[in-house]
Amino acid sequence: MKLTINGRFLTQPVTGVQRYARELCATLDEALPELEAESGLTVELLTPPLEPALAVDLPTYEHIRVREVGRGGGHRWEQTVLPRHLGDTDVLFCPGNTAPLLTLRRRSPAVVVTVHDLAFRDFPETVSSTFRRVYEVLVPSTMRRAERVITVSEAERTRMLAHFPMAADRLVAVANGGLPRHRPKPTPDDPTPPKGPFVLYVGALNPRKNVAGVIAAARALLADRPDLRAVFVGDPSGIYQAVDLGPADDRMVFAGKLSDAALEAHYDAASVLLFPSFHEASGLPPVEAMAHGCPVVVSEIPALRERCGDAALYCDPHDVATMVAQVSRILDEPDLAADLATRGRERAGQFTWANCLTSTLEVVDAAAGGRAAQ
Repeated sequence: MKLTINGRFLTQPVTGVQRYARELCATLDEALPELEAESGLTVELLTPPLEPALAVDLPTYEHIRVREVGRGGGHRWEQTVLPRHLGDTDVLFCPGNTAPLLTLRRRSPAVVVTVHDLAFRDFPETVSSTFRRVYEVLVPSTMRRAERVITVSEAERTRMLAHFPMAADRLVAVANGGLPRHRPKPTPDDPTPPKGPFVLYVGALNPRKNVAGVIAAARALLADRPDLRAVFVGDPSGIYQAVDLGPADDRMVFAGKLSDAALEAHYDAASVLLFPSFHEASGLPPVEAMAHGCPVVVSEIPALRERCGDAALYCDPHDVATMVAQVSRILDEPDLAADLATRGRERAGQFTWANCLTSTLEVVDAAAGGRAAQ
């Protein structure tokens, strides 16, 4: 079987969707010699031109063939160039929410798409109008026509079926991994975490993530704890609407986007991760933090319950007082913090990119078999 991967994600800034695609492809690249020997699987990754000016670090693959095709990039490349270069592909895998309409309509090759969430529909105020319009065309077409659709949790699958019940027999939940497969090496330019206790937030700085709530909780905690700091890791730019970060405070650090090594150093040093998002399809930061033994406080929402189980404390994302109370418990109760750290490491060990790859390839095989049977 020939699997072709839509490599548009390689030209995009690395957020959760792109991290998923990169980790999955890197894991596949390592496993490919054995997979090829066992089942004859071959993999090609098609990308827009990978210009030197791209503001992203490009991975290297030893076994996946990478081929740059056409000109330009973005949706135009995906919709008009990618379909013309699929050749003898059996299955096209699109890991970043969208797929070429022409290929979906032709129904050849089989198409598998990972649709991470429906935030553009559930939280339209947090994305640009252009983004909403494009996704309101592409995602419904994917849900109707793709041979298989993957999403990243059972909680998100349930939400999606409320919008797209026709996809029930083709929509599969596959949990993504947590930490990168290999621990990155720090560089001299990486910022270091603060000395002493600090509350950490990791994620996009947009309203859907409840950053305003984190800021309010952090200010309340800092007012009562002179030795405490708060660190916010995330990029406010991009398609998502940013939030007002409020007045400057020397003990509130907005670190921006960090390298993987610097991020892991912050997880190692943080007293607690506060992640009270209004909505998550899966949620990478809590699992990453737990893998480092950092206690977490997360929203009482289905996807985070699914990911964190009994290894986290839960808060009401609409109630700053509950965030403050739960963070305070971890700061004030060393035994509780230690217990959460132990349970967190155990819980995070269940979410690996190897497991994600195995389940994803099962979906790809089902898509290929379903198309062959037609």
